[in-house]
Amino acid sequence: MAYLIETFGLATPLWEIVLRSSAAFLGLVALVRLVPKRNAGHISPNDMLILIVTGTIAADAITGDTASAGDLMLMTMLVLLWGYLLDVLEYRVPAFRRLMRHRQTALIEDGRFLRRNMRREMVTEEELMATLRKAGIADIAEVASACLEADGEISVLKKRPVGTSTVSHSG
Repeated sequence: MAYLIETFGLATPLWEIVLRSSAAFLGLVALVRLVPKRNAGHISPNDMLILIVTGTIAADAITGDTASAGDLMLMTMLVLLWGYLLDVLEYRVPAFRRLMRHRQTALIEDGRFLRRNMRREMVTEEELMATLRKAGIADIAEVASACLEADGEISVLKKRPVGTSTVSHSG
């Protein structure tokens, strides 16, 4: 019984675990928000942090490196709780969502490269042309718009051929 208490009991004061875990995780959230969206890929910054931090804490729990299992389980629970709370806030508070999530960035508009946006998002002309070719577009003049989406993917909209309308007629 003493072994279980020693293994799963808290070796660090509760307030210190809550403060340290919360400050570290929220600080990382703020730093990851600065990562360009292309580097984050299809995973949200919050989810990426949860996976990294939880994996690191779990590794420490398995190896018994630094603290008691109780400390590490509490830290893991706090990281998961913060991740959940941030997701709830993003869902319910549009202003918070705008702060936490990347927005789409136009890269091509009406057949022209938007070089300032390309530079800011670190997208080269070659990468953009490769994306256009994958979409079956050989010439940039065929592009109405191309955007770097919040998930890091590039979406492309072709121009409508001249003389076509959006209303379909049946006869």
